[in-house]
Amino acid sequence: MRPALPPSPASPSLRSAVHHPLRYRAHIDGLRAVAVLGVVLYHFGASGLPGGFVGVDVFFVISGFLISKSIYGDVEAGRFSLFGFYERRIRRIAPAFLVVTALTAAFAALILLPYQMMIFGRSVLWSVFAAGNIFFFQRTDYFGPAAQEMPLLHYWSLGVEEQFYFLFPALILVLQRFGRRAIAWSVPALLLASLAASQFMVTRDPAAAYFLLPFRAFEMLIGAALALPSLRFPQSPAVRRVAVAGGCALILGGMVGLSSASPFPGLLALIPCLGAALVIWGGEAGPSLPTRLLGSRVMVFFGLISYSLYLVHWPIAALGREWLGPVAPLPFLLGGVALSVLLGFLSWRFIEQPVRVNRALFTPRVLVGATVAGTLALAAFAQTAIATRGLPQRLTPEVRRLAAYAFYNADPVFRQGVCFTPFFQAELAIKPECLPTTHPSVLVWGSSHIAHFITAILAAGEARGYAVGQITGAACPPVLEAENSRMPYCAAMNAFARDWVRANKPDILVLGGLATPSPELDAALAGFAREGIRVVVVGPVPLYRDAVPKLLARRLIAGDSNTRAGADLLPSARLHDERLRAHFAGNPDVTYISVFDAACGGTDCPLTVDGVPLQHDPSHFTQAGANFFGRPVSALIFGAPAK
Repeated sequence: MRPALPPSPASPSLRSAVHHPLRYRAHIDGLRAVAVLGVVLYHFGASGLPGGFVGVDVFFVISGFLISKSIYGDVEAGRFSLFGFYERRIRRIAPAFLVVTALTAAFAALILLPYQMMIFGRSVLWSVFAAGNIFFFQRTDYFGPAAQEMPLLHYWSLGVEEQFYFLFPALILVLQRFGRRAIAWSVPALLLASLAASQFMVTRDPAAAYFLLPFRAFEMLIGAALALPSLRFPQSPAVRRVAVAGGCALILGGMVGLSSASPFPGLLALIPCLGAALVIWGGEAGPSLPTRLLGSRVMVFFGLISYSLYLVHWPIAALGREWLGPVAPLPFLLGGVALSVLLGFLSWRFIEQPVRVNRALFTPRVLVGATVAGTLALAAFAQTAIATRGLPQRLTPEVRRLAAYAFYNADPVFRQGVCFTPFFQAELAIKPECLPTTHPSVLVWGSSHIAHFITAILAAGEARGYAVGQITGAACPPVLEAENSRMPYCAAMNAFARDWVRANKPDILVLGGLATPSPELDAALAGFAREGIRVVVVGPVPLYRDAVPKLLARRLIAGDSNTRAGADLLPSARLHDERLRAHFAGNPDVTYISVFDAACGGTDCPLTVDGVPLQHDPSHFTQAGANFFGRPVSALIFGAPAK
């Protein structure tokens, strides 16, 4: 993820006949330290840095500046070599990457369940060929694996960067034929085009904006623009001080003020990117107090190990959570950061440095040969994990049977793509058969947490002579648009549903997946009631700390065959149920149904029925779960026995 570092003053020269490395900049190592520590602390749960992930954006700007400056200089001097450039990239990136990936694979085989191991194998296969970002974009799914189940998720940034440097040097070589001005105009133009595309895509397809090169390229191009030979750097000490201090303030402000709910990257990514650019711009012409602080020994240490530290930290966080289960936040934060720093230092000292410094041993031929061999070995391992569906022979048959429910196809449970709009889809999924045309009628409206009741409601409605309709979408609370919703279809879905309800007046309106009640919501529900519509609100479903098949499999591995919820049930769903019940208790316009009371009798809920898990992830039903929870809830919705 980090660009190639120039040698430190104490390091042997890395000069060659065709390439002259850049001078060393200690304050940029300090800037790397700020970036990597923000990312690491964020991933280990530091609550004070909800936007620590923007450290990656800082890395992109640093990389764009240093590598572009090197490319411009070599191209203008007529000594640029694509082979030499890629040899330096391989020397910088590949050794630690291959070793950390191999070690992560070994521990993953000891810790992960088969479905997790199969996904891990796919991530390895894509990542070793510099396409991890494309894989993780494809895996961005509301019902897909959680981030902590993907130990190589952080490799998305390596994929973006390597794809950029596959294209950028060739582009500069072409533009050089038209003179320096062609480069000076093209780089800013591409920067603005990528930024505009990123901002546009944030609201249309946030996953694409986050993971794919066209919508991230502007961050590296900011660095590339800074490196343009025509750019002038400030000579005034006061301007340099203000620029560097202001840049650091922007970066830290982004780490504190942004969060995973922010529409990112787009224009918001300019906060850390311009911060990094200001630090580089202000520190390039001469030292100042802020650059001396950034260039202190402690900051330079973290900057030097930042690439290895970035590589090792997320596998430790992801596999650590899988192995340890629930763990207190503070020990996890302190222990995880300490272990990451230790392993990051060892990787830098015994893998990165020897390969970069000892060119007599690690000649280009040896380097490329070892990289190809390591890549093919990891690809072979990945293909084996994929072909065997996660190396299941490691586990007992019953553990494998339960874990296999993680592959459960829940599309029919939701009627996905027909009456349920899946995660991040641009267009609504509302087919004609989703809407009732006769009376008495029922409309089911809301998020996935009401959609997975639909098969039971359909059966109950048919038995009672009701036509049943469905307007539902992933992560879309009904009636009112959720604030800052990143789902591009939510507003359109709720507007369509409101208009349809007013025009068609179903006899019963069933709402589910409600967020916190509000006066606006109460007013809307009262309006439906005045139209003669019976409004039913279905409360939250059981929510577990992890996917139910995984909980059951992990219990069996530990020798525990208990299938009740127990301590694995998160208290948040119960608390939300109690708040909603209290809120609607005195409301004559609403019938409130507690799922816990209806299906679990107010006691501990089961995880299985006849050996079949009731949920395939932490909160969504299998068909067995739809039957178990849906039948008693449906009886209360209709309030009358079947004919």
